[in-house]
Amino acid sequence: MSRKPAFASALAGAAFSSWGSAWAHGTLGADSSIWTASAHLLTSPLSLAALIGLALVLFGIREPLSVIASALAAAAAAVATFFSPNIPPVMAPAAVVIIGLCGVAGWKPAAMFSLVLAVLAGLAAGSAADLEQARWQDLTGMAVTVMVAVFWLLAMADNLNTSGRLQAILPVARRILGSWVAAIALLLGALVLFGKHA
Repeated sequence: MSRKPAFASALAGAAFSSWGSAWAHGTLGADSSIWTASAHLLTSPLSLAALIGLALVLFGIREPLSVIASALAAAAAAVATFFSPNIPPVMAPAAVVIIGLCGVAGWKPAAMFSLVLAVLAGLAAGSAADLEQARWQDLTGMAVTVMVAVFWLLAMADNLNTSGRLQAILPVARRILGSWVAAIALLLGALVLFGKHA
């Protein structure tokens, strides 16, 4: 087992187990719990598509860039969560479409563009989670969830990239998954626009 997925799991466990005082302010699913943001993120198809699409675009990225990308995505998701009532609903689908199309194209961005895409994916994930009136527990939970998820996805992608057994099908698989990410974003974006005009 690679040390990176194990590190991501340990990071998640340490983060959530050390915040007993935060848990004391709310039960699972309560508005004041740090689990609330995680639940919103993990049940939002668009948020998940943003994170998966980011992993597809940054496929094979290595440390320390993967750690920086994870941290930037987490910070951007927390910011987007805080300002989500003021962000146009169509912004998240548009950002995910861009990320998905980059995956379809098989584009391997330079380090600077990788970080820009990480911020874009984080903004899309936090905005699509649709968490209104975010408190500090929500922002903390969102940031930790996004950082662990992105780091884990990038670590798994790096493991696949270096395994050598799937090299023949990985480029095709990336493009197929990227097209699904873009299609999900286009569908949800169309639903947002249609709902506005209905």
